[in-house]
Amino acid sequence: MFRKYLQLVRLPNAFTAPTNVVAGYFAVTPFSELNYVNLTILMASSMLLYVSGVVFNDYFDIEVDRKERPSRPLPSGAISKQRTAQIAVASMALAIMLAFFVSWSSFVISFFLSCMIFGYDYRLKNNKIFSPITMGGTRFFNVIMGASASLQLSFHPNLSGLVFVAGSVFLYVVVITLFSKKELSGIKSKRHTVIFFSVIYGIIASITIATFLEFIKTDSLVILVPYTIIMSLIIKQALAGDASSIQNVIKNMVISIIILDSIFVSGFAGLSYGLPTLLFLVPAILLSKKFYVT
Repeated sequence: MFRKYLQLVRLPNAFTAPTNVVAGYFAVTPFSELNYVNLTILMASSMLLYVSGVVFNDYFDIEVDRKERPSRPLPSGAISKQRTAQIAVASMALAIMLAFFVSWSSFVISFFLSCMIFGYDYRLKNNKIFSPITMGGTRFFNVIMGASASLQLSFHPNLSGLVFVAGSVFLYVVVITLFSKKELSGIKSKRHTVIFFSVIYGIIASITIATFLEFIKTDSLVILVPYTIIMSLIIKQALAGDASSIQNVIKNMVISIIILDSIFVSGFAGLSYGLPTLLFLVPAILLSKKFYVT
């Protein structure tokens, strides 16, 4: 039964949320002001918000999943609808409470992020325009939440760096969301795949340019190079277009959020922080072999 709960919360994916926070945190926080307690609390809050999001998603999608994914915990009846709602609400409430202990700014952003998550799951995910924008927006503000302890909802000298990180993550997640819409049907037009990945290569190009302009440290290139290779392998997989390939593409792209975040952490804080961020890949990859990601 415990395994069913781990499946419900998409455990592998949950490890991609705190690295957004780490990227946002180091984008604005100087070494002299590092507070590992605050960072850890915000990372925990982020994971709980992610859990609440995927659980609410299954709660509102139960009728669809009974037809398309009947073996999953909720539609199969392994976990009741009432218990699912309790898990989602409790996770979201605890996440907001934890953020409150960091700063007022963290509380406000976590509350706003919670509203976005609930709105997406309840209604917006079925809208072709607002669905990818809202999903990307949740990751955008997840990055912002990482910086919230330093921002205090006011101007910050490295605000442009934070926007660069959050904006890049936003675009990347928008692409993942667009792919997820084709999870069951596959993508018939290779042109759509090429367009989607042109956005990702645009992100890679912007990071490269930023390093040469000394906007971020060249340490980021150490991780950017293998990340580019990984994205190239994923697009080759995506060009197959069938549903099975697209599901693997989504899984690999979701897990690769950790790599993208580590690039930014390296760019602002150096490899001594960027490389440890990659350690989140270990549980994400290992658990993705045992639990579904999409």
